Amino acid sequence: MAGPKSNLTRSLEDTKTLMEVAQGKSGADLALVNARLLNVYTGELLDNHAVCIWNKWIAYVGKNPDGIIQENTQVIDIKGKTLIPGLIDGHTHLAWLSTPEAFLTHAVAGGTTTIITETLEAYVVAGLDGVLDLLDSFQEQPIKIFSTAPPMVSTSSAAKGIAIEDLTKLIEREDIVGLGETYWQAVLQEPELFLPMLIAAQQSGKTLEGHSAGASEKKLMGYLATGISSCHEPITSEEVLGRLRLGLHVMVREGSIRRDLKAISKININGIDLRRLVLVSDSIEPGELLEMGYMEFILQKAINCGFDPVTAIQMTTINAAEHFKLD
Repeated sequence: MAGPKSNLTRSLEDTKTLMEVAQGKSGADLALVNARLLNVYTGELLDNHAVCIWNKWIAYVGKNPDGIIQENTQVIDIKGKTLIPGLIDGHTHLAWLSTPEAFLTHAVAGGTTTIITETLEAYVVAGLDGVLDLLDSFQEQPIKIFSTAPPMVSTSSAAKGIAIEDLTKLIEREDIVGLGETYWQAVLQEPELFLPMLIAAQQSGKTLEGHSAGASEKKLMGYLATGISSCHEPITSEEVLGRLRLGLHVMVREGSIRRDLKAISKININGIDLRRLVLVSDSIEPGELLEMGYMEFILQKAINCGFDPVTAIQMTTINAAEHFKLD
């Protein structure tokens, strides 16, 4: 049960065509020209660049698109504008308060192109079939939606792990990129229950998403020994720095559940490498989505809180992509 093909998967024929377009032997569908391009890999702003797209894939980035722009290529001149990658929400709960269709109608307008969402809510009320139905609803949407498999059957302190056979079916899917947030208390108290699913997810190449709020130093170390690679719970700059030092991807929430950006922004004055800092929503209420926007609002607030604009864009694009191996 491999599930639908990943948004990152290309067929042999598509790959061959993309290679032809990239070499100027065939025409692109769309060309954005005269752009000031932000390269989030290097942090450079590059002038007079073209980005050429075939189908849904970027075929060419550079200054010499000769041969790639042909008669049937749609050309958009964006001189005077800065082109950045699509924004990524690396941790949210898409099924929390609305259907995907209703949410995306407004969320995509500000430049968000990828979402990674938890699926726990569906499992709690409808089990594996509910999660599969939710995953089906994410297909054929205007942006890429990836998910994490639910590790627990509830969010209570007595949370139990999901059936291992259910987890196995989910982590075989290409649209499942990780095992969702697993509470540290549950893992340390019942390792015989949770370790099999953590190990199974790791062996399938999935990330292990963390939830380490309130863990003392040694308990945090024991929790991370399982392979947990992220945490979205830090609420102070000290907590963020401590987890960054341990190699975690630290996800800072700025959504309807918590707004921690201002409090953690003090980390910006320490000259710390922030390539593992990721900005996320952890979910947005419909009213706030309509009033303030989505990831574009979070990006702008980071800049307003003193983060360098290039760094802030990296925190809403490449940092999350690298964590989930989507880059």
